[in-house]
Amino acid sequence: MASKTREKLIEVARQLFTNKGVAHTTMNDIASASAKGRRTIYTYFKNKREIYNAVIEGESDRLVESMRAIATSDLPVERRLEQFMRARLERYYTPSVSASLKAWMKFDRRRVVRIQHMALQKEGRIFTELLAEGVRQGVFRPERCRLLAGFMLVSETVNDAHVLAEHDDNERKNVINDFIEFVISDITVSK
Repeated sequence: MASKTREKLIEVARQLFTNKGVAHTTMNDIASASAKGRRTIYTYFKNKREIYNAVIEGESDRLVESMRAIATSDLPVERRLEQFMRARLERYYTPSVSASLKAWMKFDRRRVVRIQHMALQKEGRIFTELLAEGVRQGVFRPERCRLLAGFMLVSETVNDAHVLAEHDDNERKNVINDFIEFVISDITVSK
């Protein structure tokens, strides 16, 4: 019950922040929109900043949801890593922003960047876990995975997106395929 109330407060706050902006949303607004009293809100959150942080955390979880689904699927670890990298690169080069993130952009781009940064950190942990699983299974070479873990997520974000953006969809897909094939073949144990 307590968890449901907390989640409802977070969702109501998310909607209010999206429509009115964080600065223009008060604790009274959240209480009124959630049909809860201010005392109930303060049972779960000390202040608006705590609610805001919970909303940010939830938004970053939404961005990472599909990546977690790939990582926890029943596919062999090398296929999961391949799909994870493909999804990550395709999202990076052809970004799709949720409606609430688009709405937040009109109020403050820094909030969106914070959400995306949190999502990148979570994706980094998922990526590292996939590599570790592959090493434990004897599928990936440990020394190559150590090197890969150190630069993979950074290399994806540092890649020149403008150059890739100038390519048509087929060329972009070919570049992504080549990159993934190179990485997977380098870390996979030869049989």
